[in-house]
Amino acid sequence: MDTYIKNYTNTFDIKGKEITVTDPARFEKNTYRLINDNEFDDQAVEIAQEIYRQKYGFVGPADIKKLRKKWKLSQRQLASVLGWSPSTIALYEVGEIPTVGNNRLLNVLIKNPQVMKDFIEEKKNSDNLEL
Repeated sequence: MDTYIKNYTNTFDIKGKEITVTDPARFEKNTYRLINDNEFDDQAVEIAQEIYRQKYGFVGPADIKKLRKKWKLSQRQLASVLGWSPSTIALYEVGEIPTVGNNRLLNVLIKNPQVMKDFIEEKKNSDNLEL
C-alpha cells in the first residue's frame, strides 16, 4: 500500500478539556484515508499532553525527574516520601498527567525546597528512610 504524509488536525480529550493538535499523519495514497501510524499517533498525543500541561499549569516528566535528582531520590524513595505508590511516580515520569491534588503538591515541592526538605526529614524520622 502506497502512503504519504501530510499535516492533520486532530482534537484530543485530555482530562475533560479539548486540545487540538496539527501534526504529521500518514494517509493511504489512493483513497486519501487516514492510516494508523503508532509513531505519528504517539507524537500527537504527547504534543496534546504538553499543551495541556502548559495551559493548565501541570508538571511534566522532566520536572519530576529534576526534583528527584535534586534530592538524590529514586522513584521508590520519592513515592515513599509522598505516600504514593512507586508506579504513580513511574507513570508521571513517562507522561501521565498527575491528578489535580498530586499536581498541587508537586508544584509546591518544586517551588519551595524547604517544604521538600521537611517532607524528607519527616519520612527519615518516621520510617528510618535511608537517603
